Amino acid sequence: METTDILIYETGSGGEMDIQNNDLAFAETLYQQAYIALFGGNVESNTKTNVLFSEERFDYWANSLLWQDDTVKQFNSNTERVLNTTALNSSGRLTILRAVEQDLDYMRAIVNLSIEVELPETDKVRIIVTFTGKTNQQDKVLQLVYDNAKNEIIIEKII
Repeated sequence: METTDILIYETGSGGEMDIQNNDLAFAETLYQQAYIALFGGNVESNTKTNVLFSEERFDYWANSLLWQDDTVKQFNSNTERVLNTTALNSSGRLTILRAVEQDLDYMRAIVNLSIEVELPETDKVRIIVTFTGKTNQQDKVLQLVYDNAKNEIIIEKII
């Protein structure tokens, strides 16, 4: 399943939108959705259902506006939060894997997902997400390498 979305790519300092011919560039993939779901910046806390009007919120503004009663569709960046707070060891790898699965769970309605989390070297995490369309069996892979020491994604590779 292909969708049209704003083209976002990683430079190591956060997602950047691509500009071509003085306009935002678009892409027809699900990679942008996965990137935003994992690293959307909602790292302070997940969206709460009962919040006082005067209380400062640290979650993604659209969660409570558009998906107040549907937590499956909310963007909560569990992966980004877990990467900032979890030791990079075998136990931490499983914690990161669960966070990635939780963040991307909503995509399972439209694609089959396979998720791997590896610790290739000290202070680095490799997240590999394989998308297989429900009707098209061609695999597409998004690979992200996160440098925990620098607190940034250093490689984003689409295979």
